[in-house]
Amino acid sequence: MALLAISLLCILLSFSTAEEETCSADNPACSSYATFNFEGWTSPYGLFSNQPDEVDDVPLKVKSGKVPDYLDGSLYRVGAGMYDLGGARRVNNLIDGLAKVHRWSFNKDSGEVRFTSKFLKSDIYNRSMAAQDIVPMQHMGEIFPPLTLLEKAKVVLYDANNDNNNIAMWDLGKEGVTATSEHPLYIDVDFTSLDVLRKFNPPSNDRSFFEREATSASHFTRHPTTLHSINYKLVFPLDKGLFSGKDRPAYSIYEYSTSESGDVVSNLIGNIPVIKSELRIVHSIGVSENYVILPLFCMCLEMKDPTDIGANIIWDASRPTIMKLLSFKDKSIMSFNFPAYESQHNINSFERINDQGELEVITDFPTRVYAANKNKLTIYDTLNVDYYNDATLDWRHADSPIDVNHKGRLTRFVMNTVTGEGHAHDFPVMWNTPKNTMMEFPIINPAFRGEPYCFVYLQAWNNNLNNAMGLLKVDLCKETSIGWEDVNKFPVEPIFTARPGSLVEDDGVIVSPVFDSSDNSTALYVWDAKNLEVLAVVSTPIVVPFTLHGVWINGV
Repeated sequence: MALLAISLLCILLSFSTAEEETCSADNPACSSYATFNFEGWTSPYGLFSNQPDEVDDVPLKVKSGKVPDYLDGSLYRVGAGMYDLGGARRVNNLIDGLAKVHRWSFNKDSGEVRFTSKFLKSDIYNRSMAAQDIVPMQHMGEIFPPLTLLEKAKVVLYDANNDNNNIAMWDLGKEGVTATSEHPLYIDVDFTSLDVLRKFNPPSNDRSFFEREATSASHFTRHPTTLHSINYKLVFPLDKGLFSGKDRPAYSIYEYSTSESGDVVSNLIGNIPVIKSELRIVHSIGVSENYVILPLFCMCLEMKDPTDIGANIIWDASRPTIMKLLSFKDKSIMSFNFPAYESQHNINSFERINDQGELEVITDFPTRVYAANKNKLTIYDTLNVDYYNDATLDWRHADSPIDVNHKGRLTRFVMNTVTGEGHAHDFPVMWNTPKNTMMEFPIINPAFRGEPYCFVYLQAWNNNLNNAMGLLKVDLCKETSIGWEDVNKFPVEPIFTARPGSLVEDDGVIVSPVFDSSDNSTALYVWDAKNLEVLAVVSTPIVVPFTLHGVWINGV
């Protein structure tokens, strides 16, 4: 079961139990924080609706500015492209729509920018097109009409691994760019044409017949030295340990590399066994030089329904946030407990020596805290595109205990490997925004992955003010920030691309597609990563709907 392929978008709101901070004349820090107004915007309906058009390798025009001459590679992004096919059935959740992949390619020699956009020709997509209707499948949000008992049985038997991979893109192997979701089933598409090359699950030779692989993270991460990709598989024993020798679930951590023949091969780093109460959504993991960091936040899995994924998710603040450290060297495991937090996306992880000469492992996340101690109505319920497209609907149910009028934080978790003690440090809220603005989708300069760093780039998103969006750059070292917003311009997740050869952390550009609600169009923006000034705006011939995650790959 692809349980929680969807954890991904636990991000669309930002919460905290701390009171919202505001600027005043006696708060000098305000002058060094980004300010977002988000006034006078119109809703970006085109971001959250069917966009069936495909295009293949078309040249793009630079509308304004100049593309930096060192850009040479491709930006790949993926997200939902259609929520129905005009038949009887439709879905209404951002991560249930049929996956669509987009590529913007930059050639430094010719100066050309080209664009391709195609639906991911998965089994779910192909069968849906043949039927001219959305086929029964696992779903995060609502599906209309609801699945019958027979349809649910067929999904469990034949579609246990949903291949509608619309969550993230990653350069996993050498054959193509990989579309991922929250299960260990991956689809490679051609670097240029975006045509499907293969669907695969790298074999786990340590698995026995009596174990079942369930979930994986949408996000791979990369070891800072070997550059191998790292991810987990959540594995359940079917025999209670009688033959498998394992009496409880485990997060099995794997390192992935590419063989000479081009196959992606997996190597087990180690197993992190957990008890039932420790089963959590793990959308991304952290990696430092010597440790894998498995974050077990307080969005918990109940494993009740194999088809209605959202029914399995519950916020439970009575369970602590747990960070598990797995040593690359000796496979030992350390466990650290923290207060209840919710988060999905690791910003960065690294190691340092403290003043006592002790090794500390650091991992940073954007975090939220629900007002309720326990609640089945989670922010997954806000991913319903019907709410974005119909102003008369309101996801803020009157009886909801979720308080959305607080800001989220950037939180640093510090784990001392010598004393076994840990503590969480909430950075100041380094931005001034209207209430209910989330700061998420964090990105750093990938050259600093696994190393001490200063800069993180995030998307700002306000659900209350016509889904207004912007970009934020935070300097964690100086505790300052700058922002970018332009009325009716809606950027999605930022991607950092470094200037070749530069050792300066913020020397490069930020790229992201931007939807313009004033004329229902999309353009690719290029910002200077130092100051968020727009360097270039590149036209796009079709509307690019909301994309969740992307990756930049040099030289393709």
